[in-house]
Amino acid sequence: MRILIVAVALSLAAGVTGTSAQVDEAPMTLFLTAAQPEERKELDKAAEKAMKDERKEAEKARKDLEKQLKQQHGKDKDKWPEEAQEQYYLAEEVQAVADANYEYRKSDPEGVTDALEDLRESIRGEGVAGVKERVVLVDTPQEAQLVVEVRARRSTKNFGAVVPSNCYTLFAVGPGELLDAARFEEVPTNYRPRKFGLAVWRISAPKPEDPTFVFESYNGYGRTAFGCHGSAANAAAAGIEKFVEDNHAILTAAAD
Repeated sequence: MRILIVAVALSLAAGVTGTSAQVDEAPMTLFLTAAQPEERKELDKAAEKAMKDERKEAEKARKDLEKQLKQQHGKDKDKWPEEAQEQYYLAEEVQAVADANYEYRKSDPEGVTDALEDLRESIRGEGVAGVKERVVLVDTPQEAQLVVEVRARRSTKNFGAVVPSNCYTLFAVGPGELLDAARFEEVPTNYRPRKFGLAVWRISAPKPEDPTFVFESYNGYGRTAFGCHGSAANAAAAGIEKFVEDNHAILTAAAD
């Protein structure tokens, strides 16, 4: 599975705070499911080394391009020409793919199931998560306009920690059976969820072999061991809300 990670530098706050603004659009129906990962505990050493080499090469290519573009257009990436921004983003994405192929090389089916339940609770507004007003959970994909598939979960520990310090949830957003797939295809392939404090990053855009947007959420800065995976799920729920908010008009537009 070609999945990827992007380094995150945002706050935990958005992951645990529900939307409080008035929502005028009708909420979209959402079905949650878990991927069925193939459990792999051991990898061939040569294959693992190839993954590490791929990461290094992608990182170097991205850094070299960044240096070049800064010399041409200045240090502020937001002021770069659109073509330069897209060129750099593609280099970031290549690096992120390489990172994810390595980081998620060992899948954890039990972790995926747990992450799915955490996400379900967050969307329902249980615990510290606020109620999500832009989506309504349904029980089957036949009732859904959107389907969210939890694909993986991972964590790392800070030095000296005995429990996870940094937690991540990988999930994909795609069309459900009540949504015309052509409408979903109208969402710009360069879409990214942008909001201060939103600990979610776009990982990959739809492609023929995987017609979904893939995102990764995490538990943000100010991380604590308490509720680490739950915070990552809260951030994922906030990212789903943002996806619907940003693309509601496209997804619900009448057919031409």
